[in-house]
Amino acid sequence: MDEQPLILVVEQNLHNLELLDSHLKTLNFSCICAKQGVRAVILAQTHKPDLILLDMMLSDLSSSQVIDYLKQDPKTSAIPIIALVPSTLASKYNRRISTGADDYITKPYDFSKLEVVIIRHLNGLTF
Repeated sequence: MDEQPLILVVEQNLHNLELLDSHLKTLNFSCICAKQGVRAVILAQTHKPDLILLDMMLSDLSSSQVIDYLKQDPKTSAIPIIALVPSTLASKYNRRISTGADDYITKPYDFSKLEVVIIRHLNGLTF
């Protein structure tokens, strides 16, 4: 049996975290979740997920710090990072793509777009 792709969901807002986790599981993805940047880095290093969804509005570390830690670590540097961005700040975070995140999706979530972005970055994985 094929293994489900593992997605690390990093979202400070508990409601959004639960919503993403639930939706991704209906799409046959496995999820691990974190509400804080430090925990996200530890989970990424430990579990080596296939993709990371990263809230750009974390309270303990800036999203740039999380991206830097992950991209500088050989164990996690190849993991695609999708930024989760409030729609009101999308133009600002569009520039951040060049500084580390591989792509972004805006909040509130359009789950069909989220699925397309995830699948695009998981290309080559069987699920």
